[in-house]
Amino acid sequence: MSFVFRTALLAFVLATPTGGFAQDTQTFVPADGAYSFQYPHDFTLSHMFADGTGDVTGVTASTMNNGDVLITFLGPRDPGDIAVVSEQSRQTIVDEFTKAIAVLPSIKFRSSALTTMLGQPAVDMVFTNKRFKTVSINRYVFTVRDGKAYNFECVYREDKAEQFAPACDLAVSTVSLLAAGASSAGGTEGHEAGDASAAGACTELELNRRTGEVAELTSAMLMKDQSPATIARVKTAHDAAMAIDARAGSEPSEEDCTAVDAIIAALK
Repeated sequence: MSFVFRTALLAFVLATPTGGFAQDTQTFVPADGAYSFQYPHDFTLSHMFADGTGDVTGVTASTMNNGDVLITFLGPRDPGDIAVVSEQSRQTIVDEFTKAIAVLPSIKFRSSALTTMLGQPAVDMVFTNKRFKTVSINRYVFTVRDGKAYNFECVYREDKAEQFAPACDLAVSTVSLLAAGASSAGGTEGHEAGDASAAGACTELELNRRTGEVAELTSAMLMKDQSPATIARVKTAHDAAMAIDARAGSEPSEEDCTAVDAIIAALK
């Protein structure tokens, strides 16, 4: 089992009627129980690596016919200078995402609109990425809640937007932060190398928090760059953390937390 999820299932699904999808929806809940969102029944779990290994990062409907179809929820993160999402801050948010996302000439910003997510105002941004004759939509829905930033990333082909854009809308409209995972989700934020002693002994929870941060960092890296060098770096970090997790079992030592902290520091 993957290193972040040794004490829980990767995710679970429940048949749940919602909106236009009627009874054909399921609910995604990650292993840490930090949040949930609903998605169409014909999607499946998405893993970090293309071969189906690595941690679950969201849901997918990718096939040869569909192309890449992905829905991923990310956060909590430090929102930086963006305290709130509003019409006044929309351009600043768009500029920040454009700087991070449009790193290749093929990626262009198309549009933005205000919407609602997690009960807060949110910015829904659409980027296009032209790959040969195919144009992919990369859509980011961003908000700030309780001083933390959250965003969805939805990917689907432009010519299949009518089919898959509603799945993104469904996820955005139904995402909810869950109290059961609040301490775990929040605990991954702000850990620096060498701070294992700040939380006391290296417990199973502390190690889970650190390995969760490795998963978040590597996922963010792959969002921005899928070059062979980055993929190799991510896989090395992932495999190293998984080896530490396997070695630690249910009784991790201070050395285990320190070793994962070193991986985190190397990724930053």
